[in-house]
Amino acid sequence: MDISATRMMNTDGLPPVTRPPNISDFYIGVDVGTGSARACIIDETGDIKALASENIKLWQPETGYYEQSTSDIWQCICECVRRVVSESNVNPSHIKGIGFDATCSLAVFSTDTDEPVAVTGPDFVNDGQDRNVILWLDHRPVAETELINATNHKLLKYVGGKMSIEMEIPKILWLKNNMPAEKFARCKFYDLGDALTHLASGNEARSFCSTVCKQGYIPVGVDDSEKGWQEDFFETIGLGELAENNFERMGGVHGK
Repeated sequence: MDISATRMMNTDGLPPVTRPPNISDFYIGVDVGTGSARACIIDETGDIKALASENIKLWQPETGYYEQSTSDIWQCICECVRRVVSESNVNPSHIKGIGFDATCSLAVFSTDTDEPVAVTGPDFVNDGQDRNVILWLDHRPVAETELINATNHKLLKYVGGKMSIEMEIPKILWLKNNMPAEKFARCKFYDLGDALTHLASGNEARSFCSTVCKQGYIPVGVDDSEKGWQEDFFETIGLGELAENNFERMGGVHGK
């Protein structure tokens, strides 16, 4: 048996295709932390071929407020990816996938234009820096977090018994309470990791990691959940409008 080449079965019934020896598949991993964006390229065995990092911008408009920009973050990611591809000498045609990981931060975009929506009050006007991310460590929604936890809704047991002020639903409620109503009505919301997937693919899908662990989504079939998102919870806390069109502004209901 010739083990110098990998034989791959063709699913349409044609003879197996022989891949030339020494040709591997490669994958890119992207991690966005509080202060930097990082990228690595690995081969199919998990060996890291190159690493790169870029510092990302952080704004603090007042005490306890921390904001970032998906535009700035994306620019840093692109620079990191270009560098790891170049430094590894990997042919881009051999890169088979990219994965994103990021902080538990809220990213806000326009439902009309898909452009970043500023989260900086009191006017929420974009100053050209696209500050559309409320960072995980931003503690502005104190009252909103207390209101959410006072509901004692069943979904809270899936996020440790109560929602942290660092999660995203309190921050969305803060925006509702402080942003002009007509502007809030045209916002859609993402966990930062899901926002990066959206920027890369245009897809509106959200991950269970973000929705279940950070936003109160209960997977269908768990605890008698039929839709995932709990409409009664959102009604109770004052975000009932997010249920419109099967929670479209939150990524939609599983299976619809």
